[in-house]
Amino acid sequence: MIKTNKIYKFYKKLYFYMLDFFIILLDKNNKNNTFKNKKKVIWLAETGSRDFIPRTAQAISLWEEYSIPSIIIHKHYLKKIDKKFLKECVIIDKSATYSCVNRLRYSKLAGALNIVIPEELLICDKFVSQIKGCLHPRTLNYVDFVVCNSKEIIKYLNSSNKNVGTIDSINPRLSQLSIEKNCSKYLFPKINVKEIINDEFILINDVLSLKFSSFENEHELFTNHIFKSTNVNSNTYLNNYLKQEEEDERLLLKLVAEIRKDKILKDIKIIIRPHPSVDLNKYKAYFKNKFKNLSNIYIIRQGNVNEWMKESRITFHNNCTSSIEGYYAGLFNIFNFSEKEKYGVSENFKEILEPLGIKSAIRNAKKYLKGNNKKYKASFKLSRNNENFYHFLGKSIIKSNKKKFFKYKNKNFFINKFYNERIDEFSPADRWSDAEERIKYIKKNKNIFDKFSIKTIGLIGIQIGKGF
Repeated sequence: MIKTNKIYKFYKKLYFYMLDFFIILLDKNNKNNTFKNKKKVIWLAETGSRDFIPRTAQAISLWEEYSIPSIIIHKHYLKKIDKKFLKECVIIDKSATYSCVNRLRYSKLAGALNIVIPEELLICDKFVSQIKGCLHPRTLNYVDFVVCNSKEIIKYLNSSNKNVGTIDSINPRLSQLSIEKNCSKYLFPKINVKEIINDEFILINDVLSLKFSSFENEHELFTNHIFKSTNVNSNTYLNNYLKQEEEDERLLLKLVAEIRKDKILKDIKIIIRPHPSVDLNKYKAYFKNKFKNLSNIYIIRQGNVNEWMKESRITFHNNCTSSIEGYYAGLFNIFNFSEKEKYGVSENFKEILEPLGIKSAIRNAKKYLKGNNKKYKASFKLSRNNENFYHFLGKSIIKSNKKKFFKYKNKNFFINKFYNERIDEFSPADRWSDAEERIKYIKKNKNIFDKFSIKTIGLIGIQIGKGF
């Protein structure tokens, strides 16, 4: 049986390599690479607490301001969508790793326009090895545009695939005004943090991920897939990653210990929020022993990170993307306790991600608590004027189709086809859980959301607007 599986995998792999060869030879992958005849947008998401809400906020504005409908759906379902629908669609994916090639090939050959927002490169867009893994050369053959303004990424794209264009627009996760406006307006349930923690608290956003990954074989993904057919040594990359995680764990434990020794902070509750990709049970079991001699420490990952940052007295982080999201949400109580700058950090965020070290981070946090926070408010003057991504989409689609409004008939194709669908496999389901809770809320309040043309697609996504 094992031998049969190996033979099957070999021929399957060979088939797709031959398919890619002939597609590229015949230039089929460079067809339909404009917004002409595109009328709808499909936003792919994976992590409920990180991807789903920002994309929903963009889709709501896209419908309200440009009358262009969207669906936000789990990425695993793209290949289950009928090709005749994809022909009129713009696909927004969150990555272009080696493992993304099959779904992006599927949508591209169906006539879709593929755009990638490389989430993994949001704060480290100068890290060449990571760029090569996140924007894999093979997958780029089926990508039309990448959302970025990094010189390093643009240089890499030009050397790898000259047919891939770039879009200088703000990442949806940083469009905090749109998120706040649309999530409040459309009644997305907000976590009542005060009910969960009935007291003031310090939030620590942790970056540890690989050691506690919810994927069983993530180490194998690093060594055998992510950097396949690139000149990046995957074993060296993985070893360096694991060494950095050891250092990050040491810093986390030291930070907690220093907080508990500080006269001002020692009695305040500590909430540690794990990375979205970790197995929460595995993480809790490990740190239960590490913190057994310390009190008032809680490990919680409910809701969206901004919901917690807004309620915390202080937020500490270790070169974490959440600090950028907090900055765009107008928060100033966020301090980086890392001892060094993140490798390959984006020039756009260097000032916000300034590493303070544990002692300085705690000292600055206490100054903030005393009201001496003018220094931190000054940094908020950094430019935040990038165009919202939905504006780019709306203008591009309308300009290319020479119409401001489209006439749509509501066939509810997706709603009917995926009515009973949900994410069941443990690791994807764990990452999707926050999105599922919000979808259940919309389903429960159907009468309200129908008025806003927001409908659920099973428990795997939502439809905004008409025309699907």
